[in-house]
Amino acid sequence: MRKGIFITMKRWLSLLMVIMLCFSLTVPATQVDASSRVTVVYKGKTKSFSGKKTYSYVNNSKIKLSKQPIFMKNGSYMGPVNKLFKKSSLKVSVKSSGNILTLQYRSNIIVLKNGSRNITVNGQSDRMNAPAMLVTYPSGKTKWVVPLKSVCSRLGITYKLKNGVIKMKGAVNSATTSSSSSSNNNSAAENGQITLVLDAGHGGMDSGATGNGYREKNMTLSILLGAKRMFDNDSRFKVYYTRTSDSYPSLTDRSNLANNYDADLFVSIHINSASASAHGTETLYNSSRNTVTAKDGMTSRELASYIQRAVVSTTGFTNRGLKNRTDLSVLNRTKMPACLIEYGFISNTKEAREMNANTTRYGQELYQAIVGYLQSEGKL
Repeated sequence: MRKGIFITMKRWLSLLMVIMLCFSLTVPATQVDASSRVTVVYKGKTKSFSGKKTYSYVNNSKIKLSKQPIFMKNGSYMGPVNKLFKKSSLKVSVKSSGNILTLQYRSNIIVLKNGSRNITVNGQSDRMNAPAMLVTYPSGKTKWVVPLKSVCSRLGITYKLKNGVIKMKGAVNSATTSSSSSSNNNSAAENGQITLVLDAGHGGMDSGATGNGYREKNMTLSILLGAKRMFDNDSRFKVYYTRTSDSYPSLTDRSNLANNYDADLFVSIHINSASASAHGTETLYNSSRNTVTAKDGMTSRELASYIQRAVVSTTGFTNRGLKNRTDLSVLNRTKMPACLIEYGFISNTKEAREMNANTTRYGQELYQAIVGYLQSEGKL
């Protein structure tokens, strides 16, 4: 009896397999929606790309791209330069000569080459996730397309992808501006204000240094917010912040923000880490750019020196002095006096506890230190 049941089951299984095989032969192996792909001619060959998007937003205005749609390459969304940068409200200066494309937005100039991921940003070499491309769309028009996120970040333009929609704005999105005269959109120079950029190191997925149950990104943000509360009530300043929440602006975004707004000073807030016995406060600057970044008689070294004395007084930690660092992006790319503060060591139990308990006070006294420095230079 059992043997008969077993044979019957085998027959049913065999029949089921035959039915499934027949069904598979009637259904295409892959079901690709052709309407979701973009076909272009690139370097004489027809290419098909996924990720088609027929519109985007620039400064909240919808830009239709049905004839020159966005597509994806190497994980990056590629968009037409003329539509999104030149002819939009961004008014990016676009110059094309053969295989070379030059874009200028405010003080930032980038140079790209057809088919290359290499990019020159304000004279410095960099590399993108995807290449700039000269492509011919089905309409017959040949256009430059570029990796939008990479290009935006280097020009100082906001790039945001949310719910499948790309939005671009003419300022770094991670930055927040603060001024008691915020209703007046004139430049700081026209208002007689001092323009500052304060940078809270790390953020988002980048925790920075960790130790004793603390994360650098949280401490730096808390210090910045303490300073922000003071600057918010001082009409002598127009202050831009690289972040005011747990987000991660790229290193390029941070320096671009300062350069785009022609800041008078750039100050970056960090927490150190090494061995458990390491201790003290230090301030970093770039001696190789001390002269080229000098502004209105102010230099990076002078700024760093004043800030170092003030922060040591604030923390009460050992004075480790000034450190010359020529390898840090924010000190290499900024075009004004700049310094980077290392308040103390998160790896040191005592200092970590002290810093975490006093971040608001640190921020308030950083505000006072910056005011003091500017007064010493006759700027306030």
